[in-house]
Amino acid sequence: MSRRHLIAVGVALASMVIALAQPLWIRSTGDEVALSLRPVDPLSFFRGNYVDLAYVVDIPAPLEAEPGDVAYVVFDDARPAHAVRTTIGRPELMEGETCLRGKVSFDRGISFPAIEQFFVTSEEGSRLERELSSMVGIVRAVGSCRAVLVGIEPL
Repeated sequence: MSRRHLIAVGVALASMVIALAQPLWIRSTGDEVALSLRPVDPLSFFRGNYVDLAYVVDIPAPLEAEPGDVAYVVFDDARPAHAVRTTIGRPELMEGETCLRGKVSFDRGISFPAIEQFFVTSEEGSRLERELSSMVGIVRAVGSCRAVLVGIEPL
């Protein structure tokens, strides 16, 4: 194998490791928060069966936020967690609080694109679609408010 091929393979492998490192680090070191769920649409023609999730956030985005802006939501440690406050910048967290990074929507709500999809088998998707209102999404988040969806559990 030539030197150019080795460099190309090395760059490709390094890219894959970098892409996988952050989600794995968040999953292993992040704080767990259980969020109330609202179902959206469980099937995509191109991507197969999945549960598209929306999370219950009972407080609006900050007044100075525009649609599409990044906003941070701070949750308490209850099960399911309650939104305590929203901010434009990364918040200072008190004991028992976790934050998630989201996007401001046109209706002044906040969505979390990074944790909105949960891939499942078609049978599991049908079951979850019926039971989702009585379940919580288990999310792990780190201090930078980046999050990974770990699973879905009953309340």
